[in-house]
Amino acid sequence: MKVFLSAGAAVAVLLGVSAIAVASSPSPSRHDDGCSQKDCPESHGGDTRPQPLAATPRAEAPSLGPADAKVTVEVWSDFQCPFCARGATTAKELRAKYGDQVRLVFRHQPLPMHGQARLAAAASMAAHEQGRFWEFHDALFANQRALDRASLEALAAKLNLDMERFKRSLDSSTWSNYVDTEVAEAQRRGVRGTPTFFVNGQPITGAQPLQVFTQAIDAELRR
Repeated sequence: MKVFLSAGAAVAVLLGVSAIAVASSPSPSRHDDGCSQKDCPESHGGDTRPQPLAATPRAEAPSLGPADAKVTVEVWSDFQCPFCARGATTAKELRAKYGDQVRLVFRHQPLPMHGQARLAAAASMAAHEQGRFWEFHDALFANQRALDRASLEALAAKLNLDMERFKRSLDSSTWSNYVDTEVAEAQRRGVRGTPTFFVNGQPITGAQPLQVFTQAIDAELRR
């Protein structure tokens, strides 16, 4: 398989095709941040695994937009995954384009090879506890290489969160347990890679171009 991918990459260069994000990594099977191709769906093509299963997003998950919006976009993501940062940008563009016609729901899927992703997920929920999830979400994706405890506390302080409350939340098991239940649900539903989206239950895997999402959303809005 490695030989096949290397040959494919060489052909792409010869044809002048734009390289995908993984092309700059030293190995064809792993990105420089430790994100493997099998877990970051848009780093490669030809994934033949079963499609992930739709389900109603949990009520307590962070969301943007009205609960009765005609279209719900559920986003399974990992704060240390570079493709998820691209997916977050796409989600923001969708909200800008469709406004309250679309509701975004954020779900946590920290991947095992991302050592700081689980703590970052718990920290984002500690910020959510203070009504600042989305600001913290944006800050995490803007600082993906600094997600250790000290850096997370610095981000919280920069956002003027109640630091004593934030630290207590991180020290408790409340949000780490929440993230564990997210991961368990992702496994049950077959959400293996990040980012994974559901547009009214229809799965879209990977950081796809904006047009892929607008086509799906427009189709739902016409129903």
